[in-house]
Amino acid sequence: MSKFHVQDSSVIERRLRPIYEWLDSGNNKKSLHECDKVLKKSPNLLCAKALKALTLLRIGKESDSIAVLDNLITECPTDEATLQAMTLCFRELQQVDRICKIYEAAVRQDPSNEELHTHLFMSYVRISDFKSQQRAAMALYKFKPKNPYYCWAVMSILLQATRGEDKNDPKKRNLLLSLAERMMDKLIAENKMDADQQVQLYIMILEQQKKYKEIIEVMDGPLGRKLSCTDIPLAKIPYFINLRRWSDVNLICKKILAESVDKWNVWKHYVNSVLELMSQNKIINNVDNHELKENNLDTIDDTPEKAHEFICGLVENGADNGFLLRGPYLARFELCSKLVDRGIDTTELLGETIELFVEYFRKFGHKPCCVTDLRSYLKLLDEDKKSDLSSRLLKDVGISATNIPKSEQQMQRHISALQLSRLCGSHRNLPDVHLKALVTAFSLHYQHGYQSYGTQLLPTDLGPSDPYALLAAHVMYDLAQMQKSAEPIIVALVLLEWLLKKSPSNFHAKLLCVRLYHTVGGAIGAQNMYDSLEIKHLQLDSLGYIHCARLPTTGLIGIATSHYDTTLKFFASNYKDSADHLTSSYKFGSFAKLEDFMDFRERLNHSLHYAAVTIDKIMLTFMCCLDLEALGCNLAQNLNPDWDLLRNNSDLNVYSNWDPERVEGPPEESEEIKTLFEQDVDFLKLRAQVVYATITALEIAKATTGIQEAQLDKLERIVEEWGDLEKCVRKKDYKPFSRDRITLPLPSRIHCALECPYQTILGNLFKFLVGLVKQEKEIYDELLTVIKTELNNLIENVDSMIKQTVDFLQLRTTMEFVVNNVEIVCIACIIYDMCNDLVKPRQSKKGKKNHIVETKEREAVLDLAEALKTTTKKFDTILHLWSTVSTQTDIVSELESLNLNNCGNEVFQTILSSHIQAVTELRLIIKTKSGLIILYGGE
Repeated sequence: MSKFHVQDSSVIERRLRPIYEWLDSGNNKKSLHECDKVLKKSPNLLCAKALKALTLLRIGKESDSIAVLDNLITECPTDEATLQAMTLCFRELQQVDRICKIYEAAVRQDPSNEELHTHLFMSYVRISDFKSQQRAAMALYKFKPKNPYYCWAVMSILLQATRGEDKNDPKKRNLLLSLAERMMDKLIAENKMDADQQVQLYIMILEQQKKYKEIIEVMDGPLGRKLSCTDIPLAKIPYFINLRRWSDVNLICKKILAESVDKWNVWKHYVNSVLELMSQNKIINNVDNHELKENNLDTIDDTPEKAHEFICGLVENGADNGFLLRGPYLARFELCSKLVDRGIDTTELLGETIELFVEYFRKFGHKPCCVTDLRSYLKLLDEDKKSDLSSRLLKDVGISATNIPKSEQQMQRHISALQLSRLCGSHRNLPDVHLKALVTAFSLHYQHGYQSYGTQLLPTDLGPSDPYALLAAHVMYDLAQMQKSAEPIIVALVLLEWLLKKSPSNFHAKLLCVRLYHTVGGAIGAQNMYDSLEIKHLQLDSLGYIHCARLPTTGLIGIATSHYDTTLKFFASNYKDSADHLTSSYKFGSFAKLEDFMDFRERLNHSLHYAAVTIDKIMLTFMCCLDLEALGCNLAQNLNPDWDLLRNNSDLNVYSNWDPERVEGPPEESEEIKTLFEQDVDFLKLRAQVVYATITALEIAKATTGIQEAQLDKLERIVEEWGDLEKCVRKKDYKPFSRDRITLPLPSRIHCALECPYQTILGNLFKFLVGLVKQEKEIYDELLTVIKTELNNLIENVDSMIKQTVDFLQLRTTMEFVVNNVEIVCIACIIYDMCNDLVKPRQSKKGKKNHIVETKEREAVLDLAEALKTTTKKFDTILHLWSTVSTQTDIVSELESLNLNNCGNEVFQTILSSHIQAVTELRLIIKTKSGLIILYGGE
């Protein structure tokens, strides 16, 4: 076999090619067969061993794969193919730190290999080891003095200052930044800086030190000419703002706006500069100077009058050229808003504010963007003027109760007027008769618009009249809250389902359907709509709150498990994929993007939704497990959220929103959302304690005597912290926020969780388990009395809650309450099974039963078993009776008024089938858990 020790590379490549092909096609068994065949002929071929490790890993033989990898590491491979295969293995094993080890060993074997040094640097990038990155980059630069490698070292130093261990130490941070600056100064002095990215890196270092004046000098000097991909005038604005050089900001903005009048971010800077100059009381331009200037762009606008003159000049210029751009018109609103904020009357300069709205609507009301443009400025009007504006806009459109739009453009103007009218609060405080009349009118307008302008559209197009139906759905939700009835919501669902048959790509309607189905307990309908949205990748996080986060409360355990697997797979792959984004940024020198990618990575890692799904997935595992063997002690190994860093990544702007509250600002800034976030974090903390306690109890049940003592102390500490946390949360006295807005998420799950006896049942069961191990006989009776009483109360509360459910609007909250109590009973059964294992007689070496367990312990566990068997039996009976929902709902007349006859049955059946399936799944779980309750000695 010695002839294979040194082989021609083409021969090796030919032998390995089938393995790569089978791996690429996903046929891992064939790949393993080829690996064995190659290794039989060439037992020392390291690449074949690495590929075998990868194949074993993908087959599911993780331990065998690790054994092969450990053996490979001892041989210190240096060839690229072997190292890449090992890198893939460690990435899939989520052991990226070991990638560094193999490349460190490879570099020691072949210290002059540039490619190995590069891979070593990139391996440090994957684990964010900035100091090692710096060392590796400088080592690479020493024998290959290339600018990119030098900049890698500088960037690593910059990251140590901004994201490393010393980021909060001002002295060390400043020292690192000054070092990075000196290194770049050396590159400049040697005239080696020759690329756009290198100049950007220099600017980043100066920016971190707040050397804004030096940045502007760089942009104006020879280095600025290398910034080929940067709009230098635009890039200067933030630095001039930081230096408070408002005159420079003003002049730059004017020159940019003269060429591009629709740059809205520049308009805001311009208006701010005008007001800042005005507040400084420095009249830079006297009247004579202003008159002598032929080009108005060379003068500084330091008063609102000059700003208004500049804006009007651009408006007139656009009108003369026969085109209308929204920028200058919106700039007048921005100027008006800033002046009002400073307490300055704008009537003399801009006229009546309401006239600005009317003028803008007349020019741009036919564009869908009109409403979003004006929405943030409606706060300039008081309630009376908002009412007046609403009336004037509707009158201006020329459509009343007796006529219909004569063109598609007029229809869009009517839709914009109606949406602005709702934003002005015209739908608030209307009696239900008027709201029903509005719904009828909107529905008829929608049907007319579809027949006139929507029949020839592609399936991927949104219908031009669809917003009428969306408005009708919003009004019907208002009606449901007013009447405390689910009937208007079901009518809204019928209308939206009908819309989607004609406009199947309307995601606004689908999102509303998901929300409305969840409101009335129709989770299967929500699931169907969610599937049609084809949500994937980043949306699994940003839109997770609309459906995935609510699934545990619906009772549809199978659907919830599937969603959680998909979501957790996304978060896991993000961590691996985002490392590739970082390495690519270094390869291409995109240093400015590195910070964005790292922020993105951290944002997802600290996602509230990620933490919630992780915890809920573990709780579902507890509910669905068949026995203790199905539960691994490593269930919670990835559950270690940093509660202080959690953030809400939900995209709350995805819903079309015309509620008056939206005028005050985006949903993320509302007090309701901030409070909801606090409630959700506290809810997750409580659930995490349940998970930690259950996993620790499982470790006690499976541990030997020596290890048990440490775990017992840990369990007692967790239960105590859990009790203290719950007391603290209850003191906060959280209240569910109002449900009067359809675009807000549903209330936090913490409210229902606090109504359920998690702590009183499970907390006492954990104490009971600790008492069994410690043989504290005196506490058995006391704890069992409390547990049995609470189990009886649980059954009574569930039965009472179900009997009080008389409307679909109550179905969601009742189901959530039932699911929580099922969860409690399931975990209680798991704890019982642990207790039963602890008191079972152990088999001696001779096969005889070793009766070392005291009778008192066995009797206590038998007593607990009887209580749980009674509970599960009663619970199953209650759920069986709840399989049929009796709700009185008659919406025939409402559907007839909307020309939706015979369309409501499908929605009803969807809601009912959701309920039946949920109850069936919950009954199955209860029956499965009752199987865990096997009485010792009863066989």
